[in-house]
Amino acid sequence: MKQKYTISEMAELLGVTTHMLRHYEKMGIIRPEVNPENGYRFYSVIDTRRFNLSREFLACGLSLEQCAQLMGEMDDQGTEALLKDAIAQQQRQIEKSRIAIRFMGNVLREYPRLEELVGRVWVENLPVMWRLNVSEKEKAVLTPEALAQREQWLSCLPAVYWTSRIRKDTLRCFGSGPIDYEYGLMCYENDAIALRLKLTRDVERIPGGDYLVTIHEKSDRGAFTWENLSALTDYIQREHISVHGDAFSHILASRRAGDTMRNYHRVFMKIFS
Repeated sequence: MKQKYTISEMAELLGVTTHMLRHYEKMGIIRPEVNPENGYRFYSVIDTRRFNLSREFLACGLSLEQCAQLMGEMDDQGTEALLKDAIAQQQRQIEKSRIAIRFMGNVLREYPRLEELVGRVWVENLPVMWRLNVSEKEKAVLTPEALAQREQWLSCLPAVYWTSRIRKDTLRCFGSGPIDYEYGLMCYENDAIALRLKLTRDVERIPGGDYLVTIHEKSDRGAFTWENLSALTDYIQREHISVHGDAFSHILASRRAGDTMRNYHRVFMKIFS
């Protein structure tokens, strides 16, 4: 059995590049022997096994730096903490994959019915949601704390989705022209908990229950106006609904028709019996 390999031989054996092997050597994961007489470098069976093990750790989601730490002089306590954190990250990724499959399934069901649903109003029972406000009338909140929290939430797409909120007080004063709204991020509470988001002072808990739901289509580039919400506001007035909560809007689909971009927005508003 061959005990020593040149860098080219080891790369050929393991199916990688010499550049990769040099990088792993730089990280301290593998360490060739150097012949003092001629300066030639040789890798051993130990190096092949350490390289293969590090690739397995990488496939589990660890970074190369973490692989080097794990295979270095880290004590048992540090090893346990690193692996527990890696397991938690993999569990979080499983949740994200589950939610992504659900999201794409919903899109698959809803796309063929978009035109049919535009302008209709119906009632849906929705679960509790969390909302992180990230703007004041579309001007971003840029404090370090707000930016860090926004980044954390955005790492959870598509469980987290962008929404515009129209305050209930605004909805009580039907008018014309642009509508005032706040930009933010929302997530179902169960998904937020599964993805380890925190219910901080900047996160609002939106009640579950019955919501009026409609879909409107927007193809012009102007601001959102009362006309975009006409199906919802007409329904509120026709059914004499005087007690309701805020309304939330998020993009559901987008299609191109010639030179026109047609966006479909889902709007849902809390109602109380």
